[in-house]
Amino acid sequence: MVYGIIKQSHGHIQVLSEPGMGTSFHIYFPHAEGSLTSIKIQKESVLKQEGDETILVLEDDDHVRQFVCRALKRFGYDVLEASDYDSAMIVCKDHSGVIHMVLSDVIMPKMNGPEIVQNIKKSHSDIKVLFMSGYNDNIISHHGVLEEGINFIQKPFSLNDLTQKVREVLESE
Repeated sequence: MVYGIIKQSHGHIQVLSEPGMGTSFHIYFPHAEGSLTSIKIQKESVLKQEGDETILVLEDDDHVRQFVCRALKRFGYDVLEASDYDSAMIVCKDHSGVIHMVLSDVIMPKMNGPEIVQNIKKSHSDIKVLFMSGYNDNIISHHGVLEEGINFIQKPFSLNDLTQKVREVLESE
């Protein structure tokens, strides 16, 4: 995953290893372009991505799930959490209100995200869906895990990209 993030960012990694001396990793990223003004504009656009809908975050990686949940809560969303099929089914059954969207990792242990979402849709047919993965959408759709045209965001994503994509999916027909 780290290697994928580095390559996706047009960087590279150098590994040096000597017996008895240890191993070191040197990670190089290209120089960031843009001015402080453009960064300020991005922050202002993030503030416009608020909502009050209920979103179920389905992610098996605790750190990613916690980051996404904290971020969405910060923008006003009511967030439910699940780490696998069983916990997702319990959350859906126990939640008395409407669940507007599920934000699901594609690759999950035991049962993949699309299969879990298919089961959720049996009792929440109008739920919107946004899939996320560290693999790009071409690789995932090539292996038959996701169909073409499915709402998808690739990890790693910025807070701005996440909130914009969530709003886009929630406001779609």
